[in-house]
Amino acid sequence: MNISRNVNDIWKLMYETAQLLDRTSVKNRFEPQLEVIQMRLQSAPVNPSVLKEVYLALTELRKQLRLLGYDLTMGKYTLLFDGFHNDDVHGLFTRMVLFIFKNGIFYWKTGDDNHLTLSSLLENSLPRNRGLVVEEKHYLWYRRTKSTLTLSGSATESAEAYERLKIYARADNLMFLSRLRGI
Repeated sequence: MNISRNVNDIWKLMYETAQLLDRTSVKNRFEPQLEVIQMRLQSAPVNPSVLKEVYLALTELRKQLRLLGYDLTMGKYTLLFDGFHNDDVHGLFTRMVLFIFKNGIFYWKTGDDNHLTLSSLLENSLPRNRGLVVEEKHYLWYRRTKSTLTLSGSATESAEAYERLKIYARADNLMFLSRLRGI
């Protein structure tokens, strides 16, 4: 057993967990728990039983985040908002229509059709009679790389709607990204 490697791995997991928490709206709820875990590790950083205890506590905290709906794999992405673009970005960006419902459910459709056609296709594909109430509709361009998800407004998106989307996304960045998993 390589203690120094395990200590480094545990500190890395602690750092990554803290970074993920910073991007959530539940940070204040879990921060005290993370501080206790960190103090425990600092008290005996080379004790194998403490390392195991800290590892289990960190994995439990991360499990709690997943149960709240956070997709921790999306934590590797930075969410960027890149103003407005028109059709000249086709090929660099992809068209996307995003519907955000009152209960926090996201539905989206991407493709080469114009934004209004995509919106109509998405609307026609939604489940009927489920009490879904659309709170926001957004007409966007998006680009996903290995480390970023970039969203830009299209000519169909109003400046006010785009600003609301930015505020919504920044309020709980990781949850927003989690809901867009698979895009």
